[in-house]
Amino acid sequence: MTALLTGDDLAARAALALQVPLQRELGIELIDAAAPETGAAFVVGELAGNGAGGTHAGALAVGLELAALLATLPHLAPTEHAVTASTSTNLAAAARTGQRVEFRGSVDRRTGRLAFTTVVATCEGTVLARANVVKSVVTLR
Repeated sequence: MTALLTGDDLAARAALALQVPLQRELGIELIDAAAPETGAAFVVGELAGNGAGGTHAGALAVGLELAALLATLPHLAPTEHAVTASTSTNLAAAARTGQRVEFRGSVDRRTGRLAFTTVVATCEGTVLARANVVKSVVTLR
């Protein structure tokens, strides 16, 4: 059986994902640093805004995709990485400027080269968006 990402290796890989410039500029943080697979969150600020006081769909897409990756990380070997192959997203509502949006994902199934995830974005108990994200598992470079 192949070893999977855990402990410091899992934390380091999650930290690396948060350093992607778009994620960093949106101010995305882990919900639980001790369990990165729990998901991520950001407060809707200028960059995440849609110009009308709500959340831009593109900012939601970034959070959804990141949460899919975070959920997938514990299912990867240290030599593997996961990249998005396809996404299906339903947008239901928008958060307002200053509100915190949380993104939580789960892995529905992992095959040899694919991880099928479901992700939900919420704000104060309201579902903002749902996504099904398929991740291709590739060799880490």
